[in-house]
Amino acid sequence: MSRLMDIRAICIASVVLQTIIFGSGSAITKLAYESISPLWCMALRFGLAALVFAVLFGPRMVRGLKGARLSDWLPAALCMAVSYLSCNIALDLTTATNVGFLMALPVVFTPILAAIVLRRRYRLVHLPFQAAVVVGLYLLCSSGGSFTFGLGEFCGLLTAVSLAGALVFGERGLARMDVVTVSGTQIFVTFIASLAGALLFDQPLNVAAVQPIAWGTVVFLAIASTCLTFALQNMALTRLPSATVSMLLTGEPIFTALFSWGILGETLTAVGLAGAALIIVCVIAETWIDGRAEAAARGGEEAAALAAPALEPLSALADATTSASLTVPHLTPSQPQRAYERP
Repeated sequence: MSRLMDIRAICIASVVLQTIIFGSGSAITKLAYESISPLWCMALRFGLAALVFAVLFGPRMVRGLKGARLSDWLPAALCMAVSYLSCNIALDLTTATNVGFLMALPVVFTPILAAIVLRRRYRLVHLPFQAAVVVGLYLLCSSGGSFTFGLGEFCGLLTAVSLAGALVFGERGLARMDVVTVSGTQIFVTFIASLAGALLFDQPLNVAAVQPIAWGTVVFLAIASTCLTFALQNMALTRLPSATVSMLLTGEPIFTALFSWGILGETLTAVGLAGAALIIVCVIAETWIDGRAEAAARGGEEAAALAAPALEPLSALADATTSASLTVPHLTPSQPQRAYERP
């Protein structure tokens, strides 16, 4: 039991680390947009990440894909590609803080998709926490009531829906494939989608015009905010439900707001701080509830496993008794009298 709880704690910590990396990435990405477009930034980022995965895990991914079906990895990979494309477009059209709010909304959509795709029962005990998180996110990112909804916000909302799909379909795919293969397919598909978008809808990349800070941002996003975070998220999904991971990811706007304040000068008001505090309380409560439910389930399984050896003698005795009560000596027509003959 303690080992399982330790593994769960590691998975929770990995998602928290992921939110910190995502928060910093959202802030510095806007710096890169001063000399590179969102689509080309995406293409370079995921191209480099795909190269790293191919060098490190290429043969392993090929082996993993040989025994997998297309439905095991393609839905999650497509959802991930859409989420990143829409997120980067949103960052170019609105503030990083507002994008952080909208990117955390998978906490609302993930349990609904999990009920449809994974046939998982939606527990009403989570509804108050999810509603409170939405309120907290609004307070965090509205800057005292100035939150607006335009094309950038629409792209941010699309990010939330598609990220929820990536979590749910990713959890299903991880039942058949390992973390490296699932992460690699998501990176490669996102690279193909972003490169196609840049070639079709953007101007040719002017390499000479790209500033050093943009190149540094691309490298950071590829290694830390793509390779590492994809692996952390998929590793967590092997032990945590997709709804729990989506709830933990709601901490991302907090780090996005902090990094945006320090790097971009975007301010966080007292109302925003209250929203951040509400999010933290809800995430802790939700994680604690999930931990208790999992511990109770594991405890029931262990109790059943411990009780099984003790019940084996009784089961054997019952089987023997039943067998004896149902066994009748078989007498052929020539044997009935012989069975009762006197010596």
